Amino acid sequence: MSGVASGLPEHPYPVNIDMRGRLAFVVGGGAVAARKVGTLLHCGAKVVVISPALDPRIDRSRVDWREKSYKSGDILAAGDGMAADVPFVVLACTDDANVNAQVVRDAQAAGVPLTNNVGDPAQSDFYNVAKIETDDCLLTVSTKGRDPARARRLKQELCEWVGGMM
Repeated sequence: MSGVASGLPEHPYPVNIDMRGRLAFVVGGGAVAARKVGTLLHCGAKVVVISPALDPRIDRSRVDWREKSYKSGDILAAGDGMAADVPFVVLACTDDANVNAQVVRDAQAAGVPLTNNVGDPAQSDFYNVAKIETDDCLLTVSTKGRDPARARRLKQELCEWVGGMM
């Protein structure tokens, strides 16, 4: 977890992860969480969302929604028909930096393999990338967690450049 120990890694290891059937917890229910949940569902993950409210873009029928504010211990309280295993990935997506930091600490203490604090890449094991996906190709753009807005702009430029090739 070099991101937690020493700031952002200079040379992160690029990888695509098979999330099919894996348990993912998303803490927070706003716009950022909606994007993360959508991507996780698209990848086949089993998603638990812990939040007192849900963005309307989150399909309640496809997630296990815990309608509550996060508290320590929630990560290991899967239940409700989902595997009571430790999640494979936990994303802290609230608008409260203290809650996000607590989520990361709790996830690491619980042995969660991958944690992400969307508000602080230095407290994350990974950071998401901007992606362009077709049936047989996946292109990604990363600024190594430093500037997500720049990654989105580069993605748009890449879409225009690739254009008819895909």
